[in-house]
Amino acid sequence: MLKSVLILLALGVGLLLPQLGSFTFVLRPFLMTLLFFSFLNIKLDRNVFAWQQLVAAALLPLFGLSVYYLSYWYDENLALTLLLVGLAPTAVITPVLAELMKRSAAYMVGAIIVTSMVFTLVVPVMLTWLLGIELSLASLGTLVYTIGSIVIIPMLLAQVVRKIDGKLAAVFRAINPYVFVLFLINVAVAAGSLSHYLQYESSTPWSFIWLTAGAITLLMLTKFLVGSFIAPKGHTLEGSLALGRKNTMLAIWIALEYLNPLIVLGPMIYILAQNVFVAGQIWWVERKAGAVPD
Repeated sequence: MLKSVLILLALGVGLLLPQLGSFTFVLRPFLMTLLFFSFLNIKLDRNVFAWQQLVAAALLPLFGLSVYYLSYWYDENLALTLLLVGLAPTAVITPVLAELMKRSAAYMVGAIIVTSMVFTLVVPVMLTWLLGIELSLASLGTLVYTIGSIVIIPMLLAQVVRKIDGKLAAVFRAINPYVFVLFLINVAVAAGSLSHYLQYESSTPWSFIWLTAGAITLLMLTKFLVGSFIAPKGHTLEGSLALGRKNTMLAIWIALEYLNPLIVLGPMIYILAQNVFVAGQIWWVERKAGAVPD
């Protein structure tokens, strides 16, 4: 319960303080730090992979194209922002969230690797096909680096620590519960970015913003629900996170690099919506764990 309340408070602080949007430079190092601590408890082998992760990855283009064509009749910008959110891979924060809910962080690592690979292969083709945008090899390399470095560097460092110094790994595990504060800071900064954009950078009508928010929320709930259905037995929460919790930072980067700033609205709203949803998941898990059987 406490953790979910803290997440909601971090969201509220970010929305009230748009100045926090200027601290986005902390997102990447804090996220990599959180992942390092998660990977310390994971032995990387074939057991982190499951066929359901391939199903989740295959659904990304299906979701992306579906929402694009369903919304294109109304507004092309709405279609593009939904497309990017639909295509976005599993968020690299999901192993941390899985640990918070006492679930399998290893399954989340496999989901990140598989969906990120599919995303990297599909996005260049999709943008070229739908919009006539061509990605240079340099831009594609930047995309691969953006995805890979955030995940691979902390993953390798954690495995090195596990192998060479068990005492050092034990020290890191002892302080693991306290790094949750880094996650809260990231949530507040992301919410501050959304608040700053809406207040100072956007002249978009509120009718469009509310429509986008409704469409994004519906898409998010659908992804979490479908993800829970295609999950391995006993891993419903992990499956919902694998498909529902999105790497919105990648979607934001692509919007700014190849489209237009308005397209950022969808991923930013998704950041807000998915954090509220995950806070609810954490509350539900903690409440269920604390229930006394009759």
